[in-house]
This record gives sequence, C-alpha cells and structure tokens, in this order.
Amino acid sequence: MTLKKVAELAGVSRTTVSLVVNNAEGSRVGSETRQRVLEAVRKLDYKPNLVAQRLSLRKNNAIGLLIPFSSPLFSNATNVEIIGGVQEVANEKGVDLVLFSSRKNCMEPDREFMGNILKQNAVDGLIVSNTRFSTRQFIDTVTRQMKDEGVNAVLLEYWWGKEAINYVGADYWGGIYQSIDHLIVQGHRTIGMITPPADALITARMTGSYKEAFTDNRLPFSEQVMVSADYSPQMTRDLTRRLIAENNGLTAIFVGDYEMALSCVKTIKEMNLRVPDDISVVSFADHEVFPFLDPSLTAVTIPYHEMGRRAAELLFDDSGEKQQIIFPTALAVRDSTAGAK
Repeated sequence: MTLKKVAELAGVSRTTVSLVVNNAEGSRVGSETRQRVLEAVRKLDYKPNLVAQRLSLRKNNAIGLLIPFSSPLFSNATNVEIIGGVQEVANEKGVDLVLFSSRKNCMEPDREFMGNILKQNAVDGLIVSNTRFSTRQFIDTVTRQMKDEGVNAVLLEYWWGKEAINYVGADYWGGIYQSIDHLIVQGHRTIGMITPPADALITARMTGSYKEAFTDNRLPFSEQVMVSADYSPQMTRDLTRRLIAENNGLTAIFVGDYEMALSCVKTIKEMNLRVPDDISVVSFADHEVFPFLDPSLTAVTIPYHEMGRRAAELLFDDSGEKQQIIFPTALAVRDSTAGAK
C-alpha cells in the first residue's frame, strides 16, 4: 500500500501523511487531521518505508553516487544517463544527490573507503557505479564491504558474482549475442570484433558471446578476427585496417565501445569502402547521435537511465532482501548493417 492511497482516503496531501507517520517535530498538523490520517493508515494497513523515514529525518537528507575516475563525469554519455536516473528518484524522494569521483582509478582501494564516505554523514545511502576502467580488485573490495558490513549501498554495472548484495546491471551477454546472430542471419561469416582491453571486465563477455553465437549457428570462427583496443581513435583505426587487410572475405565488424565505433566507421570510409555495402558495423553500446549519422549506426541499446533509477530506488527499499536486477538489452537495427555480398 502506498502513501498516495493513504492520502486519498484521508483527504489530505502526501506531505501531511508523511509528517504524521514520521511524527515530524514542529509540524502543524491538527489533531483532527492527524486522527484521519492514522485511521486511514489502520484501514489500509500501511507500513511506512523505514529506510525512507530514516533518510527524511536525517539532517543531511542525501544519497550519494560514486563513479570511479575514468574521464570527466559529464563527458561520458553513460555517466550522464545514469546520473539523470538517480537524480529523478532523489527529486521524487525529496533528498539531495551528492556526486563522488575518485582522484584515480581506484586500483587499490582502501578496504574501508566506502564506509568512510557513509561515516562522514554526508549521505545516508551510496550507489557505486562501475565504469569500463573499474578493476576486479576494486569491485571485489566494494562487494566484500557491502556484504560484510551491511551498508546501505547498491553496486551498479559490471559485476557477475553471486554474493548477497544489491546490484543493478544489464544483459550484456544477450545484447552482444543478438548482434552477432543478427549479422550471421544476414549472411556474414567472417565477422571482426574489436573489444576493449583484454583485462576489461566486459571483454570476456564479448568474446564468449561471439563464440556462442557462432557455435549455436553451427559455424566455425577464428580467433584471428578478435582484437583488443585501448579506446583510443588511433589504435582503433590501426586495428580496423589490420582486420580488413588480414582477413579476406571479412564483411562485418562488431565494435565494443561507441567511441571506437565512430573511429571504425571513419576508417572504413577512408579506405574507400562503404558501410554497409562492403562492411557492416555494429556498436556496443548505443549513443544518442547514432540515429543521425550517415549511415545511422546499428547498436546495442542499454537502459542506463532506468538502471540509475532502479539503483536509487533500492536505497529506499526496506524489504530486507538483497536484490540483483538485470535489465534487458536490445539491438537497434539501423543503416550500418545489411546482407553480406
């Protein structure tokens, strides 16, 4: 039962209901109104969210979002979408959002670093949003502290463990598999793959999903067409040229980062080849400019905004149960892919 229903039955605002159930000091709710609210609470068997109560009664009244340093926060489209989703929930709950960004890549984080943030009393709950640069050690440290100390925290993105923690992610494997299968159905048999660095958490997902798609379609694949880049435009250009030069019959390339995808397409054109007539291109993940490119770019769509919202909502969940929520991904098919010739 929601606070809104209680307000409707009592004929008051949701703010008034909140003041009554939280027993807020200094509120000017009259005794008659208070009784109506309490009666509605009783009839509807309304149970206030204890975490929300705590947040609303704390002086700081804020939740935090920690994004380990990778690049300036607002230059990365993924960060912007996640922040927007978290901010929406903060606004709805009437709390502030505090952004934290480490000064380095958190290669060797302090075992207590997350607890220290919470102990500063700046925030009452914390979302830790992994980035493409988050190390395995960083994630393991965060996960252990969340599990062992029961802090009010949510891990967002790039984790595939089984510990009892709050986690929000996406079906990255499924989106990559769908992309490769889409190209295979279109008749492509030699499909290049440019992944992030070999030690990036997502890279193993990409190569594993690639191989599974070929195996499920009973087709052979070659390790030679799978290469790793460091996100730089120059390295992406070099690898794109190498894939095309060294793999006769290559007709498609899957690129594991939206920035690298732009460099890949540009390089193909510089080689006097056409996208998709000569080579089809798929990006992981999507970007808001992709529909407006020439050609528009086929890409795996990941609901980062909704993921940010759900992570923030988990900070207010008082069920006592840890939740691991996986959002579906989808393939936005546009003009950069076509049947193999």
